[in-house]
Amino acid sequence: MTKNFLKPEVTGTRTGYVIRFTCPICSAENVIVNKTPRDHFKEARDASCTKCRKRSSVVTPDRQPAYSRVPPCVGCQPVK
Repeated sequence: MTKNFLKPEVTGTRTGYVIRFTCPICSAENVIVNKTPRDHFKEARDASCTKCRKRSSVVTPDRQPAYSRVPPCVGCQPVK
């Protein structure tokens, strides 16, 4: 029978199509490169540290609401 070990959960951040996380054991910074958008927006994934090779579960926060670059119109008159 195989033993089920709990993997430590680590919070990762999304930047582009890359997910960055820090190993909880050796505190090395690691990167996961995603090939498809479906992989990028998964909530959790298993990853190993590049330095110590320990496995951990990387959890990414939910998507933030869309950001609009157009500022809201303050004091504008409606077009007639």
